[in-house]
Amino acid sequence: MFRSCSLMVQSVTDNKKHTRKPKLLPKYLEKTKIDEMLERARNDNKRNYLILLTLWRTGIRNSELINLKKRDIKVDELTIRQGKGHKDRIVPLDTHLSDLLQYHTAKIPLDDEVFPLTSAQIRNITHRYQPKEEVVKPHTFRHSFAVHCLKQGMNLRSLQKILGHNDLATTAVYLDLIAKDIKEDYQKIQW
Repeated sequence: MFRSCSLMVQSVTDNKKHTRKPKLLPKYLEKTKIDEMLERARNDNKRNYLILLTLWRTGIRNSELINLKKRDIKVDELTIRQGKGHKDRIVPLDTHLSDLLQYHTAKIPLDDEVFPLTSAQIRNITHRYQPKEEVVKPHTFRHSFAVHCLKQGMNLRSLQKILGHNDLATTAVYLDLIAKDIKEDYQKIQW
């Protein structure tokens, strides 16, 4: 008769508590702070103003901005080629930003970058115009764009498409940032 034999394997990490760091909500700027930064940039350097305005009004990533080519700009949209996840996507453009981008790129070849800068240079531009009490990174504009769009009533699914998120849950994080506004909207309902 055979006896069974069992081997007990214990992981070294079994006795350690697995604690996850709480996920922090993305930092964003209110529209008034963005407007102040844009005004400072407009009075200082037109190219820097256009960079900040493009980040603010499109929600594109720093890497997408530096890879943006003239051929990617249409009258009412940008084509983001090979964004995060190696997918192309379309980002709508408002008339003002479109006009400024068309003017800025009028004399550059079709396949040239719109802003031939490095990520570090874009980061320095955002730091240059940031409010004194804030630390502003290029990605702060993306978060601010998302929050502003939701506050203005944009559909979460539309925002997901513009931002290029695979998972709607990634975009839904921004709803937590506007919870106060949701409560205020609820208070306006007539029962």
